[in-house]
Amino acid sequence: MSRPVMPIAGRLVALLLGLAIVGGCALVPADSRLAALPETIAAGLGAQADASAAPSAVAAGESQVAGIRLRPRPRKGAFRMDLYRRGDHVRQYTGSWCVGASMQMMINMIEDGRPDRSRRTQKDLYDLARDVSPWEERRPGASTYGWAGGLTELGHGPYVELSSPGKQAALRIAARQMRYTRKPVGLLVWRGRHAWVMSGFRATADPAYTDDFEVTHVHIEDPWAGRESPAWGRGLSPHSLVRVSRLSGFTRWASHHRPEFGRDGHYVIVAPLIEGTAEGMAPVAGGLAPAA
Repeated sequence: MSRPVMPIAGRLVALLLGLAIVGGCALVPADSRLAALPETIAAGLGAQADASAAPSAVAAGESQVAGIRLRPRPRKGAFRMDLYRRGDHVRQYTGSWCVGASMQMMINMIEDGRPDRSRRTQKDLYDLARDVSPWEERRPGASTYGWAGGLTELGHGPYVELSSPGKQAALRIAARQMRYTRKPVGLLVWRGRHAWVMSGFRATADPAYTDDFEVTHVHIEDPWAGRESPAWGRGLSPHSLVRVSRLSGFTRWASHHRPEFGRDGHYVIVAPLIEGTAEGMAPVAGGLAPAA
């Protein structure tokens, strides 16, 4: 898989280092002062969403995101969205490749044509996620920065890590990003040990029409489908529709490597941004929210 060279940003201290999945598909770096985040990822570091932020003053049915043609057009009433097509789901070929498999499924949903379900592609994506991580991976796995950076480098982004201290708030962010971009969202699950893809959702209202909505259900693509985890049970079946109240695998992640998440941790997603918007800008609360 040929890839363009990604420009490199300067060194960042531990507070800004990327989330990594611990003891499962990916890892926390042993040294929290490591070099050089890719610019495309570093640009999104300030885009952490504030769940307590007041809704914007956008009138119902209007959008502040210029030049975007939403389909369907914003409308009243309950809303559902589903990006999955038959064959998009791929199981991870090894216990360490959940990020590679999740990237593979996301690309299948983004691109037209026959889904790519090959082991070789999944291995290439896993290797790419490790290559663009801001630290040297010494154990099996790949970070969420590698997940986002790999998708971006391949031209499927921009993708960045976003987070919230609340589950519903994180899913609202995920739903809004999906609504504006028509691209799937990654979820960090199992207390940082695994990766899922959110391929669709159901909500009480259209995220492009109003800020007053809740996500009630999500479609999940679990690369662990058909396998059993001693701690978390059986993997979800392909394209499972799960009520948010029963979405037990989507948990907060806390670590001394991410002190900004606090003792209780954050719910973390790998989310698409709108192509062509200013660096660090994401559509939240009805408009574009600048990086903090």
